[in-house]
Amino acid sequence: MTRTQPSLRCALFDIDGTLVDTVELIIRALDHTFRKHLGLQISRDELRRTIGLPLHQQVRLFDHLVDFVPDHRAMEADEIAFYESHKHLERIIPEAVEALREVKRAGWRTALVTSKNRQELETFLPRLNANGWVDTVVSASDVERPKPAPDSVLVALERLSVPPDEAVFVGDTVYDIQCARAAGVRVIAVGWGAHLPEMLRAASPDWWVEEPAQLRDLLRSLAQRAETRVAGVRIPAAESPP
Repeated sequence: MTRTQPSLRCALFDIDGTLVDTVELIIRALDHTFRKHLGLQISRDELRRTIGLPLHQQVRLFDHLVDFVPDHRAMEADEIAFYESHKHLERIIPEAVEALREVKRAGWRTALVTSKNRQELETFLPRLNANGWVDTVVSASDVERPKPAPDSVLVALERLSVPPDEAVFVGDTVYDIQCARAAGVRVIAVGWGAHLPEMLRAASPDWWVEEPAQLRDLLRSLAQRAETRVAGVRIPAAESPP
C-alpha cells in the first residue's frame, strides 16, 4: 500500500463466512440438494470451494456429471428450504458484526455485498439484526454479473456515492477478493470462513486477519487513521498484518 492512497470512509461486508458462520450449513444444504436431484455425492472440499458463488451458479456446477437436464429451479428451492429448516446452525460472529458497527459509528458508509439472492435475504436479514448499521444491501439478484465480477461492489459504491479508492471490502473467499480487485477496492480477507487461508493469501489481499477480534481492531484502527487525516494530520498508511 502507498502513502498517497485516499483515506477509507466506506466498508463493504460479505455475509456468509464473514459476519455469520454458515459454512457447515451451506455444505449440508448443497450436499442434500445434489444427492436428491443429481444422485451425486460431491466431496466436502469441492462443495466448500463453491461457497461465495450465487446459488443459481452453484446448482449448475456439476451438470456435466449427469446424463439428463436437472430441474435447477427445484434444486434452488430445495437448497433454500433445507437451509431454512436448519437455520439454528447459523452462528452470528459477534466481533465481526461489532467491526461493522465500529465503522458505522465512526461515520463510514456501509453495505452488505452478498452472493445470496433476494429470496435468501428476505428470511435471513431479520436474523442478522443489522438495521441501522447498514446503508444498503446488494444481492446477487441486483446485478447481471454477481461475484466474482465487480458489479455488486460497483452498485454498492454508486448507491453510497463513494469512489472505489475510498472503500474496503471484507470477505472470506477468493471470489470476494476478485470482485473487490476488479472494482478497484482494497480488501480485507478473513481466515474463519469458507476458503482456506492458503487460497486467500495467494490472492494477495491488502490485509489478512485470522480472528474476528483482529478484524474489529483493524477496522477501528483504519477508522481512527481516516479521522486523523480529516483533522489535517497525515500519518503513515497501515501495513498489512504479517
